[in-house]
Amino acid sequence: MGERWQRLAGEFGRSAVAGTIASLVAFVLFNLLVHWDPGYDHAVLEGWPITGFVIANVVSTLLTYQLSRGWAFRHRAPVGFAGGLLSFFLISYASMLIPVTCLWVSRNLLHHDSALADNIAANVVGLFLGFVARFFAWRAWVFPHVPEMTPVAAEQRPAFD
Repeated sequence: MGERWQRLAGEFGRSAVAGTIASLVAFVLFNLLVHWDPGYDHAVLEGWPITGFVIANVVSTLLTYQLSRGWAFRHRAPVGFAGGLLSFFLISYASMLIPVTCLWVSRNLLHHDSALADNIAANVVGLFLGFVARFFAWRAWVFPHVPEMTPVAAEQRPAFD
Protein backbone atom coordinates (compact mmCIF):
# COMPACT_ATOMS: atom_id res chain seq x y z
CA MET A 1 0.00 0.00 0.00
CA GLY A 2 1.42 3.37 -1.01
CA GLU A 3 2.07 6.26 1.33
CA ARG A 4 -1.02 8.14 0.16
CA TRP A 5 -3.30 5.16 0.85
CA GLN A 6 -1.69 4.56 4.24
CA ARG A 7 -2.29 8.19 5.18
CA LEU A 8 -5.92 7.94 3.99
CA ALA A 9 -6.44 4.69 5.93
CA GLY A 10 -4.95 6.22 9.08
CA GLU A 11 -7.11 9.32 8.83
CA PHE A 12 -10.20 7.24 8.10
CA GLY A 13 -9.47 4.92 11.05
CA ARG A 14 -8.85 7.74 13.52
CA SER A 15 -11.89 9.60 12.24
CA ALA A 16 -13.98 6.42 12.57
CA VAL A 17 -12.87 5.98 16.21
CA ALA A 18 -13.64 9.65 16.96
CA GLY A 19 -16.97 9.32 15.20
CA THR A 20 -17.77 6.12 17.08
CA ILE A 21 -17.10 7.77 20.44
CA ALA A 22 -19.25 10.75 19.52
CA SER A 23 -21.95 8.47 18.07
CA LEU A 24 -22.11 6.54 21.35
CA VAL A 25 -22.70 9.84 23.14
CA ALA A 26 -25.42 10.71 20.62
CA PHE A 27 -26.94 7.21 20.89
CA VAL A 28 -27.21 7.38 24.68
CA LEU A 29 -28.55 10.93 24.68
CA PHE A 30 -31.08 10.16 21.89
CA ASN A 31 -32.42 7.14 23.76
CA LEU A 32 -32.61 9.06 27.03
CA LEU A 33 -34.60 11.83 25.36
CA VAL A 34 -36.90 9.73 23.16
CA HIS A 35 -37.26 6.30 24.79
CA TRP A 36 -36.33 6.53 28.50
CA ASP A 37 -39.18 7.02 30.92
CA PRO A 38 -37.81 8.77 34.02
CA GLY A 39 -41.06 8.12 35.89
CA TYR A 40 -43.23 10.77 34.21
CA ASP A 41 -45.30 8.27 32.16
CA HIS A 42 -43.33 9.08 29.00
CA ALA A 43 -39.92 10.08 27.73
CA VAL A 44 -39.12 13.79 27.54
CA LEU A 45 -39.29 13.81 23.72
CA GLU A 46 -41.29 10.62 23.18
CA GLY A 47 -43.35 11.98 20.30
CA TRP A 48 -40.48 13.95 18.80
CA PRO A 49 -37.80 11.47 17.69
CA ILE A 50 -36.29 13.74 15.04
CA THR A 51 -35.96 16.62 17.52
CA GLY A 52 -34.31 14.25 20.00
CA PHE A 53 -31.95 13.01 17.30
CA VAL A 54 -30.94 16.55 16.32
CA ILE A 55 -30.31 17.60 19.94
CA ALA A 56 -28.22 14.50 20.63
CA ASN A 57 -26.15 15.09 17.52
CA VAL A 58 -25.52 18.78 18.23
CA VAL A 59 -23.88 17.68 21.48
CA SER A 60 -21.90 14.91 19.79
CA THR A 61 -20.70 17.26 17.02
CA LEU A 62 -18.92 19.41 19.59
CA LEU A 63 -17.07 16.30 20.77
CA THR A 64 -16.35 15.19 17.20
CA TYR A 65 -14.78 18.53 16.31
CA GLN A 66 -12.40 18.34 19.26
CA LEU A 67 -11.40 14.75 18.46
CA SER A 68 -11.05 15.43 14.74
CA ARG A 69 -8.94 18.53 15.13
CA GLY A 70 -6.79 17.22 17.95
CA TRP A 71 -6.36 13.61 16.83
CA ALA A 72 -7.84 12.38 13.55
CA PHE A 73 -6.55 15.28 11.43
CA ARG A 74 -3.86 16.56 13.82
CA HIS A 75 -1.25 16.73 11.05
CA ARG A 76 -3.48 18.95 8.87
CA ALA A 77 -4.05 22.60 9.63
CA PRO A 78 -7.73 23.52 9.61
CA VAL A 79 -8.78 26.31 7.28
CA GLY A 80 -11.55 28.84 7.55
CA PHE A 81 -13.22 30.79 10.29
CA ALA A 82 -12.22 29.84 13.86
CA GLY A 83 -9.95 26.98 12.86
CA GLY A 84 -12.42 25.46 10.45
CA LEU A 85 -15.14 25.37 13.11
CA LEU A 86 -17.82 26.99 10.95
CA SER A 87 -17.14 24.74 7.95
CA PHE A 88 -16.98 21.68 10.22
CA PHE A 89 -20.37 22.44 11.74
CA LEU A 90 -21.99 23.31 8.40
CA ILE A 91 -20.81 20.03 6.90
CA SER A 92 -21.84 18.09 10.01
CA TYR A 93 -25.32 19.55 10.12
CA ALA A 94 -25.87 19.32 6.37
CA SER A 95 -24.88 15.66 6.46
CA MET A 96 -27.28 15.10 9.37
CA LEU A 97 -29.98 15.07 6.70
CA ILE A 98 -28.81 11.56 5.79
CA PRO A 99 -29.67 9.82 9.11
CA VAL A 100 -32.69 12.09 9.64
CA THR A 101 -33.99 10.96 6.24
CA CYS A 102 -33.37 7.33 7.19
CA LEU A 103 -35.29 7.85 10.44
CA TRP A 104 -38.12 9.65 8.64
CA VAL A 105 -38.42 6.87 6.05
CA SER A 106 -38.46 4.22 8.79
CA ARG A 107 -41.11 6.06 10.82
CA ASN A 108 -43.33 7.52 8.09
CA LEU A 109 -43.03 5.23 5.09
CA LEU A 110 -42.28 1.88 6.71
CA HIS A 111 -44.31 2.64 9.88
CA HIS A 112 -41.67 1.27 12.26
CA ASP A 113 -41.73 3.12 15.59
CA SER A 114 -39.90 0.85 18.02
CA ALA A 115 -36.66 1.81 19.71
CA LEU A 116 -34.88 -0.90 17.70
CA ALA A 117 -36.21 0.40 14.37
CA ASP A 118 -35.34 4.01 15.28
CA ASN A 119 -31.81 3.04 16.23
CA ILE A 120 -31.19 0.88 13.17
CA ALA A 121 -32.50 3.57 10.82
CA ALA A 122 -30.81 6.58 12.41
CA ASN A 123 -27.86 5.24 14.39
CA VAL A 124 -26.70 2.38 12.17
CA VAL A 125 -27.63 2.94 8.53
CA GLY A 126 -27.96 6.71 8.63
CA LEU A 127 -24.91 7.50 10.72
CA PHE A 128 -22.68 5.20 8.67
CA LEU A 129 -23.71 6.84 5.40
CA GLY A 130 -23.43 10.27 7.02
CA PHE A 131 -19.97 9.45 8.43
CA VAL A 132 -18.57 8.54 5.03
CA ALA A 133 -19.95 11.75 3.50
CA ARG A 134 -18.62 13.88 6.40
CA PHE A 135 -15.17 12.29 6.38
CA PHE A 136 -14.49 13.16 2.77
CA ALA A 137 -16.05 16.63 3.09
CA TRP A 138 -14.03 17.46 6.24
CA ARG A 139 -10.90 16.16 4.59
CA ALA A 140 -11.45 18.29 1.51
CA TRP A 141 -12.75 21.55 3.00
CA VAL A 142 -11.88 21.75 6.70
CA PHE A 143 -8.59 19.86 7.01
CA PRO A 144 -7.17 19.91 3.47
CA HIS A 145 -3.77 18.48 2.71
CA VAL A 146 -1.42 21.29 1.82
CA PRO A 147 1.71 19.82 0.24
CA GLU A 148 4.97 21.14 1.54
CA MET A 149 6.57 23.60 -0.83
CA THR A 150 9.71 22.29 -2.46
CA PRO A 151 12.65 24.67 -2.99
CA VAL A 152 11.95 24.69 -6.75
CA ALA A 153 8.28 25.55 -6.20
CA ALA A 154 9.25 28.30 -3.74
CA GLU A 155 11.55 29.86 -6.35
CA GLN A 156 8.81 29.80 -8.98
CA ARG A 157 6.30 31.56 -6.72
CA PRO A 158 5.58 35.20 -7.71
CA ALA A 159 7.40 37.78 -5.61
CA PHE A 160 4.16 39.51 -4.60
CA ASP A 161 2.56 36.30 -3.23
